[in-house]
Amino acid sequence: MIGIVGGGLSAAKVVESYRDSGGTDEIVLWSQDPHGPYHRPPLTKRLLRGESTPEDALISLHGVDVRLGERIESLDAVDADTIVLATGATPRKLGDALAFRTLDDSLELRRRAASAKTATVVGGGFIGCEITASLTMIGLEVTQIVRDPMLFATIGCPPLSESLHEIYRANGVDLRLEASDIPDADIVVAGIGVEPNVELAREAGLDVRSGIVVDERFRTSRDGVYAIGDVAEFFDPIYRRHRRIEHWSTAAYHGTTLGKILAGDESARYDTVSSFFSEEFGRSFRSFGDASGHDGTSLEGDFSGDHAVFRFLRGGDTISAVAIGLDDEEQDALKDEIRAGAATTHA
Repeated sequence: MIGIVGGGLSAAKVVESYRDSGGTDEIVLWSQDPHGPYHRPPLTKRLLRGESTPEDALISLHGVDVRLGERIESLDAVDADTIVLATGATPRKLGDALAFRTLDDSLELRRRAASAKTATVVGGGFIGCEITASLTMIGLEVTQIVRDPMLFATIGCPPLSESLHEIYRANGVDLRLEASDIPDADIVVAGIGVEPNVELAREAGLDVRSGIVVDERFRTSRDGVYAIGDVAEFFDPIYRRHRRIEHWSTAAYHGTTLGKILAGDESARYDTVSSFFSEEFGRSFRSFGDASGHDGTSLEGDFSGDHAVFRFLRGGDTISAVAIGLDDEEQDALKDEIRAGAATTHA
């Protein structure tokens, strides 16, 4: 039997991929969330704005015993030959501000927004920026408090951030950079990051650093136990180091790849140029790879326009990029460029 602890996207993808790859073992999935697996990107966008329903976000699963609203307190309680930890992460709290992570959080914020006029959003990353945009689009007056000097500061792409500052202010957002005071509003929402849910792993004696340490085949330090998604600090062979990523595309890739592994695919492993996207006011950008250790940058195009690529360079080679307006073929070419650049810098 395969026991999956956690009910997010990565867990769902394990089930789908395992069955699609011919896996026949019994699967039991435990999820604390009462809704079961669902896609998170709509929660800050279409669902929050009332453009979609909760059912649109749900992921239908077959060939698995899904046990909702159940909490696993110890790995010893999981009677399975193979255990997959897909326990995700928990949002950091900020006083009485509404934390945002789940489908129910999105519905609660939408309910409050229906009778509100003003909102304060704390945070300048993905959650903060997407919530600010959505609340503004449905008519609220939004103040966004950002401790950093720019939006998406962790990405390190000033041309993107500067274009977003213009867009947010043009749409009426009271954007306050390098700020800490939180003004009163009808609604206060915090998007200040998450903490990985590693308690089960620590209690079981697994190797834990920023997350549960796994190799490129998602194996933990204990035989038969795997970890994927937001909670996993996985080995990335492209950059030859461990990383932990909290984004939809990585969770999907982890789960799909592990499903193949558990079904017996000996060649399956983590081997992709990571990417993630964000959308604000109808415009989206995508980030590729890992810019750690870059020693230069270059800009092609204009982020205020329809097409731009900001490259992070090491020794003149592209190791990461942020882009808008690329079609699928251009994205694939950029990923190939990044893969080759990362390999060259490690040669």
